[in-house]
Amino acid sequence: METLEKPLSTKIKVIKEEDCLVTLSIELPKDEVAQELESVYQHIQSRASLPGFRVGKAPIDMVRKNFADKARQTVLENLISRASTQVIRERKIEAINTPQVEKLEYDLGKPLIFHLSVEKDPVIKVKDYKGIKVNRPSTVVTDEAITKTLEEIRERNATLVASSAQTVDKTNFAVIDFEGKIDGKVFPGGTSKNYLLDMNQPQTIAGFSDGILGAELNKERTVQVRFPADYARKEWANKEAVFQVTVKEIKEKKLPNLDDEFAKDLGLTSLDELKKKVQENLQKEQTSKAEKEEEEQIYQALVDNHKFSIPPTLVEERVRTLTQRALSNLQRQGLVSQGDKQAEETIRGKTRPQAEKDVRLSYLLKAIAAQEKLEANQADVDELKKKALEETKDNPGNVDKYFQERDLAIRASLTETKVLDFLKKNAKIKTTKE
Repeated sequence: METLEKPLSTKIKVIKEEDCLVTLSIELPKDEVAQELESVYQHIQSRASLPGFRVGKAPIDMVRKNFADKARQTVLENLISRASTQVIRERKIEAINTPQVEKLEYDLGKPLIFHLSVEKDPVIKVKDYKGIKVNRPSTVVTDEAITKTLEEIRERNATLVASSAQTVDKTNFAVIDFEGKIDGKVFPGGTSKNYLLDMNQPQTIAGFSDGILGAELNKERTVQVRFPADYARKEWANKEAVFQVTVKEIKEKKLPNLDDEFAKDLGLTSLDELKKKVQENLQKEQTSKAEKEEEEQIYQALVDNHKFSIPPTLVEERVRTLTQRALSNLQRQGLVSQGDKQAEETIRGKTRPQAEKDVRLSYLLKAIAAQEKLEANQADVDELKKKALEETKDNPGNVDKYFQERDLAIRASLTETKVLDFLKKNAKIKTTKE
């Protein structure tokens, strides 16, 4: 069906206007509504199949009688869609989500009136983003840090050997069988055989390893613990669990000597080379950590200096992303089961503050980019693509396809990098002394 080409005659009234939401009353005159209705009936008539008439030959009065409801619905859909699109375009509203139609009023022979609620970007005036005070952590690598890392490497390369101990202490590894119950019933994940427990590491359920301290070989022990009040699975939160535990073996670590032979086992030529590698890696870690801390201070200062409303739709989208990411991590660790709605709701609540901060930052960085003319251009994209082609062994056609399909996301990322570099360059950075 062809629609009217000329713009609709709309009478618009602003009902409510906030930072991120505008609600408009839109009225279409009865003559234009009647004209649309007549056009719809003609369209229906051309395709209508009624008893006693060939397709498209039924009298218009019979079409009106038999298709009144369908015609009404079609008119509303056509006019509301056209009017909404026209008004949003004319008023230059950048709609974030699908506009919501409310308070619809329409009777035959009368004007069509409806309310249109549109979620939109807030108008932001950025300020005080130059000269942000930042305390940059020291990146000096100390001898103590090198020694600590070397000991950690020894720990990672330690072997487990049978211990002569007859009871479990904090330095041991215990091979245990256990069965846990809540309210007298076995619960998922609460039972295991030949489980290797590092007595020196914190456990998912506080108090579990403490309850095994002093346990004797091959003797059953009862261990009572309580799940944390904020445990992801709410049905277990703050619940007491009772475990029957049997220690089957007691093991201890045997550390390798810190010498040239150890370094050679790691693929290096000497202990001195190992120490040099450790120092270099620590330097990279310290520098990266300092840069991230610097960025976080800048971001936090931006958020603290700008108070404005943000679109709920974008916040919800970010909450969903962060929640799904956290759920996936917990599921991989076996801490949350698939489809656990209670755990999902708990995580949603915890991710909301970060989601709101992320959305605010995205607006602030875009505003600074616009104000300082830092938006990524085609030259920036081409330079990044050139580096990608130099560093990857992938087919150039695949690289081109990747950049074409993700053009907007790549430009957004490049713009954010340029803004962050600008903010760092203009920040007042003070390095913390060691």
